Order: sequence, then C-alpha cells, then structure tokens
Amino acid sequence: MVFKDLNRFISLSLGLLVLHSPNSWANLNFIKDNTLFQTPFSPSMIVPPTKPTETSQEWSSILAKRHSWVSQIEYDSSQYTVNYTFNDELEDFVKKQLALYRPDYTSVVVIDNESGNIMAAVDYGRAKNVFGRDLAFSTTHPAASIFKIITAADLLENTHIKTDTEFHFSGRSTTLYRHQLKEPANRRWVRRLDLERAFATSNNVIFGRTAIENLTPAGLKKMAEKFGFNKRLLEGINLAPSNFSMAQDQYNLAEFSSGLNTSTVMSPVHGAVIASVIANGGVIRYPIAIKSLEGIKDKKIIFPPLRKDEQILTPQSAEDLRTLFMATVTEGTARSSFRRSKYLLNKLEIGGKTGSITGGEPRGKRDWFVSYAKSLEDKNDKGISICVMIVNQKKWYIKSPLLAKNIMEFYYSNLYPQKK
Repeated sequence: MVFKDLNRFISLSLGLLVLHSPNSWANLNFIKDNTLFQTPFSPSMIVPPTKPTETSQEWSSILAKRHSWVSQIEYDSSQYTVNYTFNDELEDFVKKQLALYRPDYTSVVVIDNESGNIMAAVDYGRAKNVFGRDLAFSTTHPAASIFKIITAADLLENTHIKTDTEFHFSGRSTTLYRHQLKEPANRRWVRRLDLERAFATSNNVIFGRTAIENLTPAGLKKMAEKFGFNKRLLEGINLAPSNFSMAQDQYNLAEFSSGLNTSTVMSPVHGAVIASVIANGGVIRYPIAIKSLEGIKDKKIIFPPLRKDEQILTPQSAEDLRTLFMATVTEGTARSSFRRSKYLLNKLEIGGKTGSITGGEPRGKRDWFVSYAKSLEDKNDKGISICVMIVNQKKWYIKSPLLAKNIMEFYYSNLYPQKK
C-alpha cells in the first residue's frame, strides 16, 4: 500500500482509533517532519492528577481504565500492527512478583543497555489489583536521592574531588539543617566519610555542603540536562520531561544537590536511563518503546528514527560513578537486599542508587532503586538497567532493591543471552 497523502492517513487513523477503540488510549500523537514519517503512532500518556483534591483512590481508577496500549490500527480496509519493544516473558515475571507482594503502587522499567529498548514497563495498583503503564511514563515523582547521581557526576567531572576525597559532617546524615551546612563549632561530634561512602549511604549533609563549596547552580543544572532532565527522552511517546530548576540560593542548592526536595521530579523510565548512562561508560542512549508500524498484508514496515547516542561524561568520571554505584550494593543502602546473593554478585557486576521521599502523585512515600547489572564472564554484555519505584502509603510490602535483584536473577537465568 502506498500512502499518497501521509497527513490524511495520520488524521484518519487517529479518528478511526478514537471512534472504534473506546477502551484504548483516547488520544494519539503522531510526530512528523516535512519529508518522511518520523515515528510510528504513539499513545499519548494521560495527564496525571495534580490537583490537591485528586486522591490516590482516583489515581487508582485512572490506572484501571488505562491498562493496555493499542496494538493495531485500521485504515482504508487495511490493518497495521504496532510492534513494541516489550518482552512478554520478562513482563510476566514482573507482574507475578508484584502480584505476590502487592505494594500500594509500583512501577518497574527495564532497559536493554545495548539497544536502548524498553524491555519492560509495568505498573501495579493494589487498590484495584490492576496492571498498567501510566506511572512508568509519568513525571509526577520526586527524584529524591536519585539526584545524588547527577551531583556526584558534576563533582567528579568538574572539580578536584575524587571517590576517596574525605568530608566531615555533624548531626544525622538523613537531615539537612542549615547549621549542618556550616563548619561545626564543636569538633567532638564530627564524623568523616569519603565520597564513595557518602554516596553509598546517601548522606544528605555531605552532598549538600560539598555542593555549596564546589558547585554552582548553573553548572548543576547543565549536568542535570546532560542526564536528560528538562528534555524529551522518548520519540513517539508523549512523556513529559523530568523537571529540574536552577537553585536560587545556597540552601536551595544544598536541597537540590542532596535530592531533599519535591520539586525535582522524574519518571521511572528516566530512572532506568540514568542507570544505563553509568553502565554504558558515560554514554546516554535514548530509550525506545516502539520498534515499528507494520502493514499486516503488504508487510510494509516504517521504522522510527534512532536518536544518536551522546557521550556526556568522560570515561574516567563514568568509571568513578560505577565505583559509587557498586559500593551502594556491597556496603551501602542496598546491601541488605544483596547480602545473601554472593552467587549473583560473583556472576554479575551490579550497581545502583536508592532514594526515598514522601510526596508526588499518587501520594505516598517513594522507595526508589535505579540500577544496572551485566555479566562478569561475558565482556560483550552491556547488561540491563532497572528502575523500581514503589509508593508505600500505610505500610511497606517489599523493598525496591530486593525486587530489582529478583528481576536480575530471572533475566540472567532465563533470558540472557537469548534476549535478542
């Protein structure tokens, strides 16, 4: 079939989908230029609730209504299949894990580091006991300490600071009071940590104070945008950019650098992309969710354009960040989930970063873990990156690093190296 009028095909396909698919996505987006069909059709993501009156129960109802993506469209008596990058076997395993533990809200994203393909994007809502994809592709989630990755990257890339540079702090490491950002008057209660340990244990005071002393608001914003904040990450999918604003004063810079704020927001898809930058040696590989639009009869295939990879960190900075990531798993905040998995740690290089904060929509305490895993035996393996975001409301059901660990085990036991 030859498309004589591409714009007409796009608009009519959109109309047919809305008319004939009442249970599917109600609004589709096509992105095109003046010469060629740039991307296949893409389901627009719903606008997440942002009004104070919209509760988590209402979010659960939205999630229940948006639990599938359109797989076919029809035009001029011909049908076209949309081929996604999702791996059914991997997504089925994730669903079984979520059905077993039943957290209030969960979003899991798995990316193939080599291709950028999104292999899994699964959400779960306990109240309605349904699966979907909305949370994975929405940016209503405070990034919390995940942003320490960007701060660490700026410190390692643009200052004299190394992984073994020592810092001192006083008070609790999980707080960030103004007096903690000053030189302590009483040296008796001062403790020391190097950057590796401060990252692994997610020390807010050290990251806040070090940012004030070594970074600038403009420089931190520039690094955040290198990692994909304030940018469109996906082609063909209406994913709003993750948001990072420039700090307005010193304390604001400390808050942003440590992740102790609710204004820096991101999507779980972006979380997996950030982890993949570390796994890929400082290269950002933009994620792909739609492989092609294929005519069922004539087998016409329209491929989306592939955005070029960008080297955003020097190899040395990327290597240093890998050291920080691995320390989080072996001696930091994710240690308890991996301490009984010596077999797994002997087979795989695993690194990650945890984060937790209360806020966002749906409302609750977010438990983040962005991570990567790749084979130690196969040097050609680029591995996978995983983002797990769990929203807990009244109680905790499973820790995000443990869920990520289970996914790593399944992937390398059942899918690798046949993943392609």
